[in-house]
Amino acid sequence: VGYPSVLLDRRAAGTGCRRTTAVPSRSQSRERNARSGQPSPHRVTPALLITTPAPVPDTGLGDHNYCRNPDNEPGGAWCYTTDPEERWDYCQVKTCEKDADIENAGKPEPQTCWEGLQKDYRGEVAKTMSGYECMNWRQQSPHSHSRTEANYPDTGLGDHNYCRNPDNEEGGAWCYTTNPYQRWDYCSAPRCTDSDKYCWDGLQKSYRGPKQTTRKGKQCQKWTAQSPHKHSRTETNYPDEGL
Repeated sequence: VGYPSVLLDRRAAGTGCRRTTAVPSRSQSRERNARSGQPSPHRVTPALLITTPAPVPDTGLGDHNYCRNPDNEPGGAWCYTTDPEERWDYCQVKTCEKDADIENAGKPEPQTCWEGLQKDYRGEVAKTMSGYECMNWRQQSPHSHSRTEANYPDTGLGDHNYCRNPDNEEGGAWCYTTNPYQRWDYCSAPRCTDSDKYCWDGLQKSYRGPKQTTRKGKQCQKWTAQSPHKHSRTETNYPDEGL
């Protein structure tokens, strides 16, 4: 949802933030739900397996394993994991609050920044918003792809792993990552304005990015899958939620 058809190459293999100061643990969430008389949305209970919740619009659910928050979890975007021992966890999605720049304290602000699609970005940022190291554009492992110099000439690709945007990805500069569980992600190339468009605070309900791993590095389970974890957070029950 929300990605141009030209990006299907990047998403296909994947179908397969900040820390908030008040993110409850799973045990705290269960305790909260117990106090309110409501079952935890991610626990396996008979009621969970037989009850169909009323449809909830615009949650971004679908045939993918990207982090989403269809049910208003207080800690933000989350996913079920592919680990049978770890049912679900929150994802570390980029938030709008910035950490203090201790390393560059006292130095003048950079004079260059890149707006919009950041097509002309030629800087040396080589990590994603989530902190993953970028893969060299000339490599095909751990992720095979078609974003090569031959297919996308004059777009800044080459024998390096710097963030670029050869295919007009709407979120700006990006890269494939060296993490086999996270195919690609956006980068924090400097922007001049509208920085709040590329970060998500609060419940992160509007997040529609490509994050595929939890904050502990677990690979996300596809929302359309019912294994290893059975659940009711499906596109049918939560239409238009990005699942």
